[in-house]
Amino acid sequence: MTDAPDPFTPTGVQTPLPDAAAFRAARHTLIELLEALPETRLSTATPRHGWTLRHELAWLAAADLELTTRIQLATAPPADEPHWRRLRGEAMHLAQEMRLHALRDHLTETGDQAAATLEAHPESPDAAAVRAALTDHTRATASATAVIEKVLGR
Repeated sequence: MTDAPDPFTPTGVQTPLPDAAAFRAARHTLIELLEALPETRLSTATPRHGWTLRHELAWLAAADLELTTRIQLATAPPADEPHWRRLRGEAMHLAQEMRLHALRDHLTETGDQAAATLEAHPESPDAAAVRAALTDHTRATASATAVIEKVLGR
């Protein structure tokens, strides 16, 4: 059985997964951009149909939680998996209600937790579920960063 091609990556191109240091660097860049962003710009439309920058950032907060949870599950004794849609939805809903300052702090905290979990378990990206979550997370970070840079004219 072969894996389906990634629709976001050109065929034959392997997107390298970040290690904990690259993960932290990408989050640091995002947080620095958020510090320059006016609160009113959180409602800026993004390339995802119907989504705003606030949605993108809330999705990133949810991706942090999912990544941390998947790493913990991959490195722990077998356990029941959480209901992933509910986990992401609750995390996204929490983040969407935040003002920019609180959201920035929240993303700093959740990013630090995800990076620390990745540091503690450097072998975890070998697990398929963790690799998929990390790939999705990398895309979400790049997407949110690109939107903020566009809004800020950088």
